[in-house]
Amino acid sequence: MRSWFRERKMKNWVTLVLISLGFLLVLFLLYARFLHERESSAQGHSEDNVHRPIKVMTPVASPGSVYTEVLGRVRGKQTVLVRTTVSGWVKRIDSGRGQEIEKDGIILELYDYRVETRLDEAKYNLESAKGKLSEAERVYRRNAALFEKGIVSEDETEASQNLLETASAGVKALEASYKRAKWNYENLKIRSPIQGQVVEIVPDIGQETRNGDVVAKVVNLSGRKVIAGVDVSVARSVNRGDVLEVSLTRDGTVETVAGEVDGVSPGSDDFSGTYDIEIAISDPSVKWWPGEMVSVKIPVQTLDNVVRIPKTAVLSDDKENFSFVLVEKNGEVLKAKVAPTWIDDNSAYISFDSLPPDSRIITEGSFGLLPGQPVRVVD
Repeated sequence: MRSWFRERKMKNWVTLVLISLGFLLVLFLLYARFLHERESSAQGHSEDNVHRPIKVMTPVASPGSVYTEVLGRVRGKQTVLVRTTVSGWVKRIDSGRGQEIEKDGIILELYDYRVETRLDEAKYNLESAKGKLSEAERVYRRNAALFEKGIVSEDETEASQNLLETASAGVKALEASYKRAKWNYENLKIRSPIQGQVVEIVPDIGQETRNGDVVAKVVNLSGRKVIAGVDVSVARSVNRGDVLEVSLTRDGTVETVAGEVDGVSPGSDDFSGTYDIEIAISDPSVKWWPGEMVSVKIPVQTLDNVVRIPKTAVLSDDKENFSFVLVEKNGEVLKAKVAPTWIDDNSAYISFDSLPPDSRIITEGSFGLLPGQPVRVVD
């Protein structure tokens, strides 16, 4: 019995030793794999350090401009006050605020029973006078024919002629009265004198208006203009006739047109201290509304013989700005001192003359790069 326990204990120890050896073997294999991967990574890293991957661009000298963007407000070319020429009560409004309208389009209609009554009265009086004129003409023609035959006297013929002339004058007077009554009636319909956009309707339906009252305002949209306020330095850089880029952003889309400077105000605004630039938008396809805000791009500086480079190509230390370049002849990396003129947050102009001859500008991979370090160009 005792020998059986001794054998059992011996087997347990053997099993424990074998498990321990297996665990140590697994650890050894894992460690060997880790050393191999670290060596491969270090080798790859070493190769990258030997030839740093970079991207380059070929510099091309050209003129360039530096712009500033200011806000402007769209205005109509002309605002027309529409006035009534007759009195009456507003019967119907045909055009709402913000609606575009053609020339002679009806804005609203007035009602005045007196105007309609006067028109009817003038019409009936004119018809009656024309009837009397026809009768006077008939009598005169008859008397003239009888006078030729010696049947009626000369006095009677002249009397019929006088009646004819009186009837003719009466018809002309009543025609003028009828035209005036008809004009008053037709002008109960208030029409737009220009093609444009209705920006205001003054009276409401049922409200009384008198002759000469302003009932609407219409903005001429055949030619829009933009007014932008700028500081004195920008105002001095703009001249009459300059063409500027004007953009409107609406519903996530940007519409850009060219506008011509009509003029610059000679004095500053008392409140803001800015100078107004007036820009004419003559493109008939532009449907911007008065009051909308736009962006105006104004050139403030013109440069010659410059190269536009991305922000990633401009580096700096405690003393100066510089860019790394790759010389084509020997593939050497050089450090070129530059003085960037920033166009926006992503790009700048540098002088073409600040670059070594036959070199390309390193645009990516230059961070941490050293002059003379081996590189390889990648797409």
